[in-house]
Amino acid sequence: MSANAQMTARGDAMYYVHSFLCLLIMFGFGQLPPVEPLTALGMRLIGIFLGLLYGWIFIDIVWPSMAGLLALMLVGGMKPVVLLNRSFGDPIVVMMFFIFVFCATINHYGLSRFISLWFITRKFVAGRPWVFTFTFLASMFILGGLTSASPAAIIDKDRGGRPRPPPAAIIGWSILYGICDVCGYKKGDGYPTMMVFGIVFASQVGMSLIPFKQAALTVFSAYETMSGVGIDYAKYMLIAACSCVLCSLLFIALGKYVFKPDMEKLKKLDASKLDTDGALKLSKVQKLILCFLFALVALLLLPNFLPADLFISRFLKSIGNTGICVFLVTVMCFLKVDGKPLLKFKAMIDSGVAWGIILLLAVVQPLSGAMAAQESGITNFLMMIVEPIFGGSSPVVFALFIGFVATALTQVMNNGAVGVALMPVIFSYCSSMKAAPELPLIMVVMGVHLAFLTPAASASAALLHGNEWSDSGSIWKTAPLIILLSWIAIAVVTILLGGVLF
Repeated sequence: MSANAQMTARGDAMYYVHSFLCLLIMFGFGQLPPVEPLTALGMRLIGIFLGLLYGWIFIDIVWPSMAGLLALMLVGGMKPVVLLNRSFGDPIVVMMFFIFVFCATINHYGLSRFISLWFITRKFVAGRPWVFTFTFLASMFILGGLTSASPAAIIDKDRGGRPRPPPAAIIGWSILYGICDVCGYKKGDGYPTMMVFGIVFASQVGMSLIPFKQAALTVFSAYETMSGVGIDYAKYMLIAACSCVLCSLLFIALGKYVFKPDMEKLKKLDASKLDTDGALKLSKVQKLILCFLFALVALLLLPNFLPADLFISRFLKSIGNTGICVFLVTVMCFLKVDGKPLLKFKAMIDSGVAWGIILLLAVVQPLSGAMAAQESGITNFLMMIVEPIFGGSSPVVFALFIGFVATALTQVMNNGAVGVALMPVIFSYCSSMKAAPELPLIMVVMGVHLAFLTPAASASAALLHGNEWSDSGSIWKTAPLIILLSWIAIAVVTILLGGVLF
């Protein structure tokens, strides 16, 4: 047997071992005698929760989430009809589905590349290499928020080899390679080595900008299901935007005074040469899609600013965020340009919907609600544990601590799984201390996006370590410093600005 065959066989064996342990925890943990104030139902729900976490960490997102839904039916005390209403029928899950479809449309029409190129071709950056670099990173923050940071699977085998729209990091790298060609940078030079990492850094952190996407929505919705209390999206986005700006400035400062790459070649960069495929010349259709993008952000945020008695405010609140997403996607499907639908629904589902995240949300929503219910005893149990540890600490100290834990764990775990795992702790602390949940929630959401130290941290981190333009050794040396400084920057913005807003 060849070495590759042996490794494959060993990997298959470990897969089945992990799968067995996942199911054993999920269905077997609840058979243990409950510890007061936990009830028998609470023990079974904790078993499902721990089994899901184990599966998400060591196996995959998809089938452990499906197994979790079955476990909720079989041992979690939920009837199938009720469970399906609370999972796939949950407004948050439906909203995420339509957000995926919407973002796939943006990528399909090439607006992601337009956004990036538009920023770095502004006249004010010409001959100013560090301003150019800051602007480049800023475009990656925005692109990460609108699309996805992860460069995983441009060709997805599970999708029959069909291409996916290129996410933020891939787009950023392609532009960077064009810059290197124009300026004369080569592999191993300081600037491309720094920026290959910087693009992943910016696009990963940028994913936190939009609270109604992926990990952020998963965390916020899990807490809302537990507590019945949501977070103001507009205020969160302000904190996230300020955090991204400060993180970008910190990266520039590190580049200028620590990394010190050769920037002379950038001073003579002719930015117009970067647009090799005419991406900056928007077509009629692209302009229309751009209008819908602005409309989506505006409609989701408007209820937070407009008087409550206005017709538009009452209308938007009546349909909710999910209804807004459904409405815009419906209009885009309805409209035809040159005899073709503006949004080809089936094609966008095939190319853009991350079913793993949908399934994760579908199991998290009913499980979170069940765990928070009084009959489980889980909240009282966690309060009993949390109070001796954090009972004498301020909400600020707790927010900093839980944010640091999230940042550390996300380097080796799925960021959504990390966030969900910490929600019962935040809920229990805030309930027992009568504290506002916004600061710890924001610290967790922002923290789980600092996932680029190890290849296991995120798909983009895995490809970063494998990128031939990057240096794995330098990543291991510099990433901890960047993560720590970014966490400090996020903490400063969250505590200072959050203290004013919330």
